[in-house]
Amino acid sequence: FAEEIVEGNTLYVLHSVDQILPVATREHIEFLPHYDTIVKSGMYEYYASEGQKALRAIRIEILNKRGEAMQKLPGASHNASKKLLVELKVTWHSPTGDIETNSHISQHGGKWPYWFKKMENLNQLGKYTLKLQTVLNESNADTYAGQRLPSQVYEFSIKEGKPDRFSIGTLEPLLRVGVPFNIPVELLDEFGHPTHSPVDLKPVLESSALDLSYVATVTKGTNCVIEGVKAKGPVNNYTGKNYSIKVILPGLKEDSQLLKIRLLPGPPFSLRVKAESENLVLENGASFPLLVEVLDEAGNITAQPKMTVSCKFLGAPNLPMYIIDCSNTGVGTLTGPPVYVKNIKKDQTIKAKIEIPSCKNIEAVEKTVKLVPSRHVARLEILSVDGDKATLLKQDDEISWTAGDSLQNLIFRLYDEGDREIPITAGLAQKIKVNWTPKLKKEDLIEGILPDVMVPNSIKDPRYCQVSFQDERVSLERSFTVRPLPDEPKRIKATLNGDCSLTMGEELTADIYLEITDQYGNKTNVLSSSAVNSVGVSSEGLDKSSLQVIWQESLQLIVIKGIKFTPIAPGSKELCFAWRSFVEYMRVNLIAGPPAQLQFVDWPKADKHLMVVNGKEFEKPFTLQLCDQWANPTCDPQVKVVLLKDNLLKMAPVPQPQKVDKNGRATFAAYRVYAPKGEYIITFQGILNKSTLEGPSVKINVLPDSTKPVKLLVEYDQDAVFPAGGFLTVFTVTVLSEDGNGMRNLNPAMMSMQMWKGRTSGTRPPEHAATLMCSKPKENEKEGRFYFRDKIIPDRVGEYSIQFSFTVDKTRMLWSEQFVINVEPNDPVKLMPDVQPPTPVVSNIRSIALRILVNNLRLKIMDEYDNPTGANLDGKVVVTIKSPNETDIEIPQFQGKVRQVQFNLSRGCAEIVNLILAENSPGIDGTEYILFFNPVVPGFVKENALKPFELPFMFSNDCKKQQQIAALTREKDQITQSVVAYKSLFDTNNQLVTELKCQAREASVKEVHLKTDLRNIDIDVSQLTAVEHIEVMMRVKAAEREKIMKEPRRTCTIPNTSKGNPDVLGKIAHLAHVADNEAAKVISWHLASDMDCVVTLTTDAARQIFKDTQGRQQVLPLDTIYRKNLPDWNKSLPHIRNGRCCFEPLGNPVFVRDLLIFPEHLPNCKIVFGMLLGDTILLDDLDAANHYRKEVVKLTHCPTLLTRQGDRIRSNGKFGGLQNKAPSLDKLRGMYFGAPLPPSYHKLTTQIGKYILNNGIYTLGHLCSKRLFQILNED
Repeated sequence: FAEEIVEGNTLYVLHSVDQILPVATREHIEFLPHYDTIVKSGMYEYYASEGQKALRAIRIEILNKRGEAMQKLPGASHNASKKLLVELKVTWHSPTGDIETNSHISQHGGKWPYWFKKMENLNQLGKYTLKLQTVLNESNADTYAGQRLPSQVYEFSIKEGKPDRFSIGTLEPLLRVGVPFNIPVELLDEFGHPTHSPVDLKPVLESSALDLSYVATVTKGTNCVIEGVKAKGPVNNYTGKNYSIKVILPGLKEDSQLLKIRLLPGPPFSLRVKAESENLVLENGASFPLLVEVLDEAGNITAQPKMTVSCKFLGAPNLPMYIIDCSNTGVGTLTGPPVYVKNIKKDQTIKAKIEIPSCKNIEAVEKTVKLVPSRHVARLEILSVDGDKATLLKQDDEISWTAGDSLQNLIFRLYDEGDREIPITAGLAQKIKVNWTPKLKKEDLIEGILPDVMVPNSIKDPRYCQVSFQDERVSLERSFTVRPLPDEPKRIKATLNGDCSLTMGEELTADIYLEITDQYGNKTNVLSSSAVNSVGVSSEGLDKSSLQVIWQESLQLIVIKGIKFTPIAPGSKELCFAWRSFVEYMRVNLIAGPPAQLQFVDWPKADKHLMVVNGKEFEKPFTLQLCDQWANPTCDPQVKVVLLKDNLLKMAPVPQPQKVDKNGRATFAAYRVYAPKGEYIITFQGILNKSTLEGPSVKINVLPDSTKPVKLLVEYDQDAVFPAGGFLTVFTVTVLSEDGNGMRNLNPAMMSMQMWKGRTSGTRPPEHAATLMCSKPKENEKEGRFYFRDKIIPDRVGEYSIQFSFTVDKTRMLWSEQFVINVEPNDPVKLMPDVQPPTPVVSNIRSIALRILVNNLRLKIMDEYDNPTGANLDGKVVVTIKSPNETDIEIPQFQGKVRQVQFNLSRGCAEIVNLILAENSPGIDGTEYILFFNPVVPGFVKENALKPFELPFMFSNDCKKQQQIAALTREKDQITQSVVAYKSLFDTNNQLVTELKCQAREASVKEVHLKTDLRNIDIDVSQLTAVEHIEVMMRVKAAEREKIMKEPRRTCTIPNTSKGNPDVLGKIAHLAHVADNEAAKVISWHLASDMDCVVTLTTDAARQIFKDTQGRQQVLPLDTIYRKNLPDWNKSLPHIRNGRCCFEPLGNPVFVRDLLIFPEHLPNCKIVFGMLLGDTILLDDLDAANHYRKEVVKLTHCPTLLTRQGDRIRSNGKFGGLQNKAPSLDKLRGMYFGAPLPPSYHKLTTQIGKYILNNGIYTLGHLCSKRLFQILNED
């Protein structure tokens, strides 16, 4: 086999000479290191190592059976397709599947055999298959003539080589000094494949700044671990330091790797205490700071969780222990409470033991401390100096001194623990405090002098005095008590022993004590029993008939008894007591006598009428005060007050007797009044033990309610003519209130018109009456009126009744009177009989009875609705016969052989009698002809000629046939009449159905629009599916609105004028509301002189009020105001020019007029308040107002400025003083603008209005749908 190798490159794939190759043969080849040889053996391996980097070139020959080399198939010398090629494929059997790495085709070169170059891309470990296949040229087919061409398959493997280099794996995340860690190492061959390590591998670790060591090297497969590596070296802080370690594996081509690590301090190993010296000296009562550091094995400061350092002091009782947490930094200062030993007089030695309790392996550090007595203040002494003698005051000593005098010459001394007196410095003096004065003189304290003690004025008030010294080490105090003694007699003192009140005409039940006191009220002992005769008592209205002056021995004072007054005005009374030169005054309260009468509280004079609108409440409740016989207010809880009134005057709720309260007052609510217009009287009486107390009376003037609908006023053209089928004249309906004026802002859906035929005896329309809704008002029509226009007049003449209704609420409707209209015939358009005659059947035989066309027929001129008309028309009726077929030439003739007959037409009526067919008249047997009754009336031309009446008749020549035709004709006429009747009924129903559908459609459209509006104001329309639901929601919203109305809010208590006269707007205080309390206060005060003024539209109304009040009431008629100078409500503030701020204002300026809210009369109120306020501006405070004025005057004139704090700067710049400062709101006595109702109230009002409108529309739509359903069911 070796001899067959040519130049080491030729490969013969043969087993024997003349080998037959029927199928492909699989062989194994082995590529040995450093050789390019194929050895015939089993399975071989190819090592990817130095010296064998690629699979060498392969030479191949194709042999025939004789062992001769061949390049093409026999007999194919001139056919290129019979040439043979060799295809080479190499497949790598990877773990994920077979991968074809090489595929080549070689052809014979003629002079050289088949060759494949070396393959350098085979460097993946694993098993491979090399396949050589003979194929045909061009087609690449591997079969020929049904037989496979020669092929060979070789299997080989590629394994890893020797170690060439290495890589370092992932280390532990935290590396600490002195803590072992491992370094994983992976050995690689030249191509980076993991390989096994040598047996004698000894790694070397090098670092310039670290002391490195390791325990052993452990090898497992291709992995190698350097175990037990320890690193020691300096670390800057607890965050660690970066180091580089050089790892060397001797014997490899690339034998070293640089490893970068972050080395952190190691676990605690020792404790270091830093002190200035070994012998520590500490003053008693001082803190002892020690700097400690926790070190690792290399001397680096280290830390670990839950690591605390403690210091225990030993050698004396109750010594503190210091603890510092070094868990984060490893270093800290041990300190804590002062080290203090009681009663130390000399030096004492203690020991300090510093240790880490959680680390028992770390040796504790002990320090010796020398504790010396403190030189700080330890004792305080107070002395009283009298001349050259100083007396030491003990704790809680008592000193007696004259009341009101001052105790002087008090000093203090300070001593330390060694009983050494301490010089008082300015710093120590600042720490001295006394409780009797806050003001201390520093100079006196440095000298040791305490401030004087002011002795209390009362002997019953001893003064407790305390001197204290407190610093950061000690708190000392010394105290003593100063007891006052009475001074010289100064005045007489009167004391009331009991209640100071007495009833008119009765004696004072309490006694009055008199005693002589010093200037501070301390009792002295100068009075005796002989002083009784020289004591005087006096007062205004004092009754001395029962006065007694008595000496009280046990109390050493004088007693006064029997104080009584004559009937005078109740209230506080002053009593005067005198003895020698001493005078004393005392006040007693004289209260009113027993109840005798009732009087109004804050109510107009009795002769003034009280105006109230029917159905409305009084402006305010009636409050009555119980008084005695002298009209002094008194009180008796047994008194009941009743209200007496006229029978016609009804109040709701019914007034009930009221008991007076603790102040003797009874309040009757602002009742709702129901009465006809007129004047009434209500009287109040009191009842006490079946006796009657007189009370006041009030005249009530009941005015009609302008908001209550009571009547419907209907206006229409009474001269109008109502032609059948035409349009009704416009009916105008006005809803009148109690005052007779028309009401506005009413819901059009609540107004309707009913129409029916004939008259009724009742006041309500019948059920079958037609209901019509009002029309949409035009732009030029008056507001507050409902218009019914373009309503169709019934098409039958006769009397019709019309009545209008307005739905006030669910239970109440207003009905108008019934109006009767006479529907007259319309314009004449045709000639018709009253009753349609039967169809005549005639014959031209001799018998006259069988030739009668019309025996007796009355024809009348009628309108288009079959109503007789034309009573003023005269003329004639021309009767002719025509054939429906215009081609017929045989037309029957009337008797006398004439073709037409004339009859007189008088007053629109013509009598047709004895219209007979001529004997032997021409005509076609069995043919229908038509009688034409043509009216000829003067004045009717061809364009507007009256329509003739046509009467068909049947013509026959046979008598028997005539009878048959007559029977059939009568039956036809009956059917025709039935059809006409039903058609008329259907037309009427269709017209009514169309009207109802139109109304239902309009109601539906309005309901859709209304539901959109309801959604916009936060109403859930899904609940509004029935009238009952709508009414429930209305009641709920009404209850919420009533609750808001009853909530307390700021209201003006000035009585307003009656609103009976439409030309009277009311008082200025009631015309506007202000939301903010502070703004309302200052604006009301600014307009205080105008708040009570009554504003009227006309001078006549103002003069009438002036006359009724005898000139006492201010009035302001609007028709006398010069309006050219009124301010523009839309203009900008003075600091804004052309839409740009000229300066930045302070205090939120705003025009005062913009803060006003007008409940009604908006245009007129703008005129009034524009004249009164002008351009007055409101700001937050006086500083902001002054700043604003200062800047505005640079630009233009500055108006009056008001502030929310109540200040005013006039337009001339003047401010300050009481006249420019508003008082508090309660001092304005109700003369201020009221607060507006909250937005929720207006929102509820809007919702209720929408509910009412929706209810009306829903009800209308429901009624239309119901009526429409009834009509359709009847049909």
